[in-house]
Amino acid sequence: MKLMMTKKKIAIISVAVLVLLALTSLIIFKLSKTSFYLDDKYYGENKITEIGIDEFNNLIDNKESFVVFVYQPACSTSAEFEEVVTDFLEQNQISIYKIKFSEIYENVNFLKFYPSFIIYKKGKMVDFLEADKDSDLKYYQSVDGFTEWFTKYVKLKENISNNDVISNEENQDNDISNETDNNKDNNNDNNTVNIKLDNIAKEEGKVNIYFFWGDGCPHCEAEKNFLSSIENDYGNLFEVHDFEVWHNEKNEEIMHVFSAAIDDEVTGVPYTIIGEYAIHGFNENKEEQFLNAIVEGAKSNYDVYLDEIA
Repeated sequence: MKLMMTKKKIAIISVAVLVLLALTSLIIFKLSKTSFYLDDKYYGENKITEIGIDEFNNLIDNKESFVVFVYQPACSTSAEFEEVVTDFLEQNQISIYKIKFSEIYENVNFLKFYPSFIIYKKGKMVDFLEADKDSDLKYYQSVDGFTEWFTKYVKLKENISNNDVISNEENQDNDISNETDNNKDNNNDNNTVNIKLDNIAKEEGKVNIYFFWGDGCPHCEAEKNFLSSIENDYGNLFEVHDFEVWHNEKNEEIMHVFSAAIDDEVTGVPYTIIGEYAIHGFNENKEEQFLNAIVEGAKSNYDVYLDEIA
């Protein structure tokens, strides 16, 4: 009888412990979802500061509340998302950090893809955007979408002086002006580069596809797979010439010469020229655009290299 009572008490205690643990977890979860302010220094101006892994680790060690944009250079998807982030920062006067994926991925085991955006509260990760997660796509595509996600966790401040805003806008205009001048200079330089490519020829009823990609870029890999998948149905209409640009400076020069030749501005990879069409980036929504460009390019007989550069 005493043994049965003991077992009963143990069962009651076990249930009580489980309930207590569940309640504790629920409280922690709710607290983690409570919105908070970043450290004060991140409000009042829109500034993106590039940092390395040592600076990143110091922010965590110092238990700062901050946010960081994770990108990969010469990645068109990173460039597109950065435009969304920049517009958001201008509207809300928030400063953030920016770090290369290649710098951070070994230190942040939860991050597998780029671009991303990570929110930290007192040195602890609160949430991050996942580039391969369908439910996160809307947060990448517009300022409103990004704001929806960001403000789940971070509180915005509205009491920013107009003088500060005007000052920052003037700085932005100066930056844009300088960037435009630099782009013009770069285009002029690119046009003077002597490009000689072997095995490039025109073939009636066929278009040359110039595919610029980066080793380690998941969107580039997806485009490669797509081009392979359509070979059976469309392979008689195109020939692929690919150039890896992240680790090959000569190929990067070629990419800029090609984009300048068609009066286009390349921001990153994947970047593809098919006949008269330049396609920035790749995802499933662009597959039809690729197919249309291939069909039209095979009919037109235009080739950017042979007609404009060689």
